[in-house]
Amino acid sequence: MDIQVVDTPLGRYRDDAVVVFAAQGEKITKTVGSAGRDFRGGYATLVADAAFTGEAGQVRTLSARKTERVRTLVLVGLGEASATTGESIRHAASSGVRAARELGARSVTLVAPSGRGPTFRVDAVAEALVEGSIQGLYRFETYKAKPSKDGIDRISVLVAPASAGRARRGAREGQVLGDAVTFARQLGNEPGNTATPTFLAEQAAIIAEEGGLDLRVLEEDDMRKLGMGALLGVSQGSVEPAKLIILTYEPKKRSGKRPETIAIVGKGLTFDTGGVSIKPSAKMEDMKFDMCGGAAVLGAMKAIAGLKVGVRVVGLVPASENMCGAASYKPGDILRAMNGTTIEVRNTDAEGRLILADALAYATSKMRPRPKAIVDLATLTGACVVALGDGHGAVVSNADPLAAELLEASKASGDALWRMPINDIYRAQLDSPYADLSNLGTPGAGTLTAAAFLEKFTGDVPWAHLDIAGMAWTQKKTGHFSTGATGFGVRVIARFLQTRGA
Repeated sequence: MDIQVVDTPLGRYRDDAVVVFAAQGEKITKTVGSAGRDFRGGYATLVADAAFTGEAGQVRTLSARKTERVRTLVLVGLGEASATTGESIRHAASSGVRAARELGARSVTLVAPSGRGPTFRVDAVAEALVEGSIQGLYRFETYKAKPSKDGIDRISVLVAPASAGRARRGAREGQVLGDAVTFARQLGNEPGNTATPTFLAEQAAIIAEEGGLDLRVLEEDDMRKLGMGALLGVSQGSVEPAKLIILTYEPKKRSGKRPETIAIVGKGLTFDTGGVSIKPSAKMEDMKFDMCGGAAVLGAMKAIAGLKVGVRVVGLVPASENMCGAASYKPGDILRAMNGTTIEVRNTDAEGRLILADALAYATSKMRPRPKAIVDLATLTGACVVALGDGHGAVVSNADPLAAELLEASKASGDALWRMPINDIYRAQLDSPYADLSNLGTPGAGTLTAAAFLEKFTGDVPWAHLDIAGMAWTQKKTGHFSTGATGFGVRVIARFLQTRGA
């Protein structure tokens, strides 16, 4: 899609559709009139009837004669001006461009809203408008016999001439993030018979080629040599071979000290039956989304290559299926992870933590230089959905400064996170009479005992775990979300790494 920033006055501007934003109670009569005389009467009627008040989520469309410079005007409400955030601008942009697409527009211009505070810095606004537009226009139609014919080819952001340079920088960043999120969404939406571990490795190769990243893929023979019994244990019931995907981003060299290394690790469970501890059949098809943590890491690596962050980043995705087969691992089995820890398998459906365990152990023992921090992302526990629903992902960390950085990145990026505790209460629940630890805690606090399990494989490296089980996919179509994978995690990781490398 063509993305551009323009500074032609609205009164002389031509396009299929123009999107104008208004805060609650804000009158935009002058702006509407500048877009075209035909819109004035329609807008006056909407205001008089209280049909457009600027309330968040409101979308109204007005049409003009064929002879007018602008055929369609889309009015979008931002809600209360004081409560406007970058995320609310993203949602509003998504709603506006979707409305324009439904009316047949092929190109759309968004008039950058203005206001007070950092939210309305022109670069931040341009970023949010572009990112929101790209996400809002995304559709998964790969397997449709007749994909939609309507589509937007060009998105423009209209700003004042003095602001154009800063707006272009923001728009470029928004395009990088928008493309990375939709890439992760596309991976998540692919069915399990396509999105195998091998497929994920192939997609990683595309990212590496486009972004100048180094790629290494460990095969099962490599894993055996390294002693990755946890990852191999989960994989052994499937005919699809496991992969450990390792992508490395090297920043441009700067004078002074060597940039620090950060590891990001994503659960790439491409389909999860639950194994011998089989899941109920209802909604099992959604278990194609169990690799969304891995998809987020691949999307984040794509983003940071485009954003050119200032830290060295290694992205690791342990990829496997968890299937029922003659060779499947069983409850009661004892696996030995790469760091030598033995694990009693109490439930084969607690498999995500097993494949992550070997990836985390690899990051702490084999990466050189050692990472200064590790962040993992996983659709790990249903308990997280019970605790936080689809409003937040969970952050569990043994390092307060790292957790604080991620929470700040969460606020800025729109990927909402909420911190949860980790302590000896939850660690003790993993005790096993037969092995070093169990892969399942005692009933209750499932999100926290799962995190405590992962912590065992992080050594002395500051670590944070993001449980994104409630955020990775949705049945809703609101704002910049549509049914299916959300790409959650890409934006918060990208913002966290941008800040680290600033």
